[in-house]
Amino acid sequence: MPSLTIPPELKPITPFVRRAEELDKDASRPESRLVAYYCRQYAVHTGIPLASASGPAAKTALGTLLEQLETEKQAMDQFTAQEAEYLCRQFAYQVFDKADQEDRQGNAGKTTAKTFYTSASFLQMLEQFYPQQQQDENMDEEAAQHKAEDKKRALYAKWKATDILKAIKEGRTPQAGGYGEDDHSPTDEEDEGEEVATEKKEDAPDHTTTTPEEEVEAPADEKEQSTLPPPAVETVEDDEEEEEGQEIAYSPPPVLPPPPVIPPPVYPGPTTRPHVNRPP
Repeated sequence: MPSLTIPPELKPITPFVRRAEELDKDASRPESRLVAYYCRQYAVHTGIPLASASGPAAKTALGTLLEQLETEKQAMDQFTAQEAEYLCRQFAYQVFDKADQEDRQGNAGKTTAKTFYTSASFLQMLEQFYPQQQQDENMDEEAAQHKAEDKKRALYAKWKATDILKAIKEGRTPQAGGYGEDDHSPTDEEDEGEEVATEKKEDAPDHTTTTPEEEVEAPADEKEQSTLPPPAVETVEDDEEEEEGQEIAYSPPPVLPPPPVIPPPVYPGPTTRPHVNRPP
């Protein structure tokens, strides 16, 4: 399936569409299909307000996303909202933890920066599961904790991706860190992305520093799979793009049968997460 052409007015949805397209090619983990679905759904929710005053190209792009969602709706309806949230959050945290582990070990490189940036997209996508209440104080305690942790990880991932790429561009070894332990990590008061971008421009007046967006968001037909997929996917060296690090060896996506009927999960306690069976 070719990459979706996204017009400039829908640029904010690009990370989520690209993550979904990458996961479409991932046959190693069944939950990739579910996460791809919710990436596209978040892209549509984000894009509809932007397309209301845009041209036909934006409406066409959103129409294509809606058609893709409708194709997968039957398979996704077998999951409750709570089950889908749990699987998507677990997936996002695993991608984040893979990059964080590489950084802690002092092995951070371009692929680590890309993994951090990719995890930020998955973490931001979790916003669609938050209770639709106008004031945070109306949330239950568990939902408020999830929201705070998701936002903190997403902000750290974007900052860390920029910091690693900046060090590589300047010929320095990226400074090893660790989530929750790095004294230079951004604070919760900083706006996600804007403060990091401002700091980067001030420190690099020649504007030659590569941003995570430039490294990651190129469509597949312009730059072949520049991001890392979930941590379980095996990688191989690409001789034609050695400077980009390791590239992904994808298998064709699986053809899944109609989903089975799954009985409602039994929750032993108010904070216990269910075990979810995937379709074969």
